[in-house]
Amino acid sequence: MMTGLLFLIGLQRYGKGDWRSISRNVVVSRTPTQVASHAQKYFLRQNSMKKERKRSSIHDITTTSDTVVVPPPPPGSFGGGGVSTGQLGYEQNFGYTM
Repeated sequence: MMTGLLFLIGLQRYGKGDWRSISRNVVVSRTPTQVASHAQKYFLRQNSMKKERKRSSIHDITTTSDTVVVPPPPPGSFGGGGVSTGQLGYEQNFGYTM
């Protein structure tokens, strides 16, 4: 079982603050000090999530409904469209001759 899940089981069984019992009887791979440190971080995280719902990852960003839609460029422009830049001459691509 994962240590975090074992921590929650120990917390339910022995209550907040009895880190020694949680360490000895449930999360046997951690010392009481390590369990207490984990608990401190766990409760800080719980409190901060209640105050403001932070996103846990940059990949959790959502868009809003008032997002501006940018139309595609007109055909024949540099952004793509009718003619690929490989078919244009150097002068047309970069604005000056070689």
